[in-house]
Amino acid sequence: MKLVLQRKDFVRCQILSKKISKRHMNEKGLEALKIKFYQYMTQYFLHEKLILDAAKANQTIFDTVNKAEAELKKELDPTGARSKQAFEDFVVLVMVSGYNNEKVELLHLLDKQYARDLENNNLLFRFV
Repeated sequence: MKLVLQRKDFVRCQILSKKISKRHMNEKGLEALKIKFYQYMTQYFLHEKLILDAAKANQTIFDTVNKAEAELKKELDPTGARSKQAFEDFVVLVMVSGYNNEKVELLHLLDKQYARDLENNNLLFRFV
């Protein structure tokens, strides 16, 4: 996918992404590949102007890093910058996206599941 994105061949990127099983990415030991895949998908979604899909991809990255065990978490995100950036991107992309039912659901999800993370992030807490 990296090569296809570098060539700016976004049609092939979409074809490749559909051939990858999202269900199997949730298996233990594939967390690093899952994060890399969703980073590539974020690039694709932003190019195609699918803002909510890009937000969901960043949410998946954030959840993957935060739900990992302590040792794996240090390996995936040693400084904590990746999860912080993914969370900030997730919130900003949800806020910027067009108004629809899916956005409302994500805003409620932000309020319920990520309230503590929003409080810890002073920059985002001002906007939500």
